[in-house]
Amino acid sequence: MKLSVFIVLALLLFSYGAGSSVCAVLLGNDTDMLSLLDFKRAITDDPNGALGSWNTSTHFCNWQGVKCSLTQPDRVEALDLPVQGLVGQISPSLGNMSYLASLNLSGREYSSDTHRLLQLKDVAPLKELIGG
Repeated sequence: MKLSVFIVLALLLFSYGAGSSVCAVLLGNDTDMLSLLDFKRAITDDPNGALGSWNTSTHFCNWQGVKCSLTQPDRVEALDLPVQGLVGQISPSLGNMSYLASLNLSGREYSSDTHRLLQLKDVAPLKELIGG
């Protein structure tokens, strides 16, 4: 069992690509963390450093603007990044966060992504959607 886990991890690391490597031990729920990292990758400018804490050395529930559920451990229930001056596209993988109930991206400059926000409203169980 341990050997097969090691082989899978080695293959994942080798297949990820030589240009950039993100190494993280994924325990528990990794879907929300990977969705947030996809969101961060789609941001082309973060003038206030709002996403500076978003890395694999810090648990994603401790990242700025991320609020995890008290009843569903390690599940993101709110993403609150208002007036941060973020520029980029909204990653569709935010729709993979099945417990995301509140998304506040007001004051952002995303390239014509209003339709993506509306699609997220249809996919995720959002109760509150505040867009720019």
